Amino acid sequence: MKTEKDLPLAKRNAYLKALSALELGNHGLVVSMLGPLVAEEPEFLAGRKLLREAQVMRSKGKSSFLGLSGGGLSLGRGKVKKLIESGDFRAALAEAEKGLESDPMGSQPNRELHDAAEAAAAAARAEMASRQAEFDTSPEEGKEKAARHLDAAREKVRVFETIARFALETIALDPKNTKVRHDLGDYLMRIEDYDEASKAYDEILRRNPMDLDARDKAKEAAARRSMQRGKLGTSTFAELVKQRQQGGAEEKVVTVGESAEDLARVVYEAHEAGNPDRESARKLADLYYAKEDYDHALEYYRYLSALANDTDPGLLRKISDTEVRKISMAIAAKDKELAAMAPDSPEAVALRVELDELRRGKAEQMLGEARKRVERNPTDLQYRFELGEQMVLAGHYKEAIPELQKARSNPNTRTKALNMLGKCYTERNMLDLAAKTLTDAASEIPGMDGTKKDILYNLGLVYERMGDAGKSLDCMKEIYEVDYGYLDVAARVESSYTA
Repeated sequence: MKTEKDLPLAKRNAYLKALSALELGNHGLVVSMLGPLVAEEPEFLAGRKLLREAQVMRSKGKSSFLGLSGGGLSLGRGKVKKLIESGDFRAALAEAEKGLESDPMGSQPNRELHDAAEAAAAAARAEMASRQAEFDTSPEEGKEKAARHLDAAREKVRVFETIARFALETIALDPKNTKVRHDLGDYLMRIEDYDEASKAYDEILRRNPMDLDARDKAKEAAARRSMQRGKLGTSTFAELVKQRQQGGAEEKVVTVGESAEDLARVVYEAHEAGNPDRESARKLADLYYAKEDYDHALEYYRYLSALANDTDPGLLRKISDTEVRKISMAIAAKDKELAAMAPDSPEAVALRVELDELRRGKAEQMLGEARKRVERNPTDLQYRFELGEQMVLAGHYKEAIPELQKARSNPNTRTKALNMLGKCYTERNMLDLAAKTLTDAASEIPGMDGTKKDILYNLGLVYERMGDAGKSLDCMKEIYEVDYGYLDVAARVESSYTA
């Protein structure tokens, strides 16, 4: 992808001036400077994106071309098609950009840009295939030169596919245009960018959970992504396939469980044969999980979940746990990095902001997964408790109350649910309900375990807020008699005798 540094000096200066003009809100100047630049340097995607941003900002509040909101009739439509047919793809891209000047988010002009870029990508793919054949047949002394040609062709494919994708993404900014989101996902699948395809289908499902076509495509994208990772992660796989095709090499007998590499090959070959090896995929996922390689573990857990139509609660829980562990690992790494910095340094301040964002993301992730589990299993009281627990941790006390009230009926979570209910009532200043709930919870635990200590301590704090110092002190004394070191109980009790 061509960057600012790759531009000739005059064009680089023009781009920098356009950046300054955008900051000053001079969108017309940006368009006048970057329009010709993008036409001459179609691979400069950063310039194209900046141009589109300026065009959109300039057109805000104005009627779309010919009064059609986003319809985008392009007077150059026939010309773009003819240029594509003639093989002059750069001219086709430049002509498509002209149609975007007056309607930058229009469907038709962006479709033309997509078509021109995809046609250029198709030509580059043909060139890449030719360069690959050249590389494969080159003598050893010619390999380096052939490799450079192959890399250049591969880069062309990437550049033009990115422009084609950008055009569809621009149309998809229209919240009403559901079709183009499908088109975007389908295009990403076609160019084998399965990670981004999954995101595209997930966005469709976020907006419309009942879109069954998107749901099926999302599962297919997840499966293909996992298999792609398996294929790319197996260094000997391509060589092994090539040897088998030639028929001149001994086949290696793979013992499942030898290594992640062996397992990945087994899983990939089974998938390609249409007979998924779930056992090996699970072993591989668990192996990556144990190695704390959570990215790869997630890929295979999601692949297995897709094979089960996302109905296996154990796999869904494993996916959730892995995602949380991944975030926790990132938080731990950032904490370690922060500890080595000067507390008041700009870097430390920025890192603390990043850490806060990660912690919020972790809380939202855990809460979101808890909600999903309840949606899938509305009668499971354990899941109700877990949802209530996450709501309490997130500070959503009002929303947690009905979940925890339901969870009281489960003997395995009853006392913990009562304790959290008491906290919710306390936080909402419903102190009489908090005192009654916590008293009931404490009475149901015969011994003095950790849960009862926590309940009694919370009950003591409630009584303190209610102005009943005697009952508050009684709660603290119960804990003091068995655990002198529990929180600040000792200080509270002993200070009452010296007051």
